[in-house]
Amino acid sequence: MGELNNSDVLKNVLKNLIDLSGRKTGRGQAINTIDIVMKELENKYNFLNNIKISDNRFIENEELISIKQDVNRIDSFNMGKALNDIIMTTHYSLGNKAGHFFIKELQRNIGGDYNSVMKEMGVDLGLMQLEKEVRDLSKSITRK
Repeated sequence: MGELNNSDVLKNVLKNLIDLSGRKTGRGQAINTIDIVMKELENKYNFLNNIKISDNRFIENEELISIKQDVNRIDSFNMGKALNDIIMTTHYSLGNKAGHFFIKELQRNIGGDYNSVMKEMGVDLGLMQLEKEVRDLSKSITRK
């Protein structure tokens, strides 16, 4: 596999978030959730306005995710922060529907090459899953 750029990684993450969320809620709700998350985060990461999510369930030849190549000029640190926020915001937007191992499933579905590039960007999905489990355990202990 050749060098992965920001748009490749971002498209793969978004596609997998939609697929994974769609299995837990429904495809339409998953697409809508990701679209809302992206719009929320545009204020923090203005380069996210270069991304268009289209509900293509009933439209032939419509791309689900289209990303302008300008995204490839964003430095990897900022792209990593944006990816982290996209994943976490999506996860919490889904609430209990996401399931306990949402991030672990995402990591498995994304694939090794993408996970490696994301780690270089500062996004470690294994660590994110562990942090989520610790937060959940802490909440559980606090309630008792």
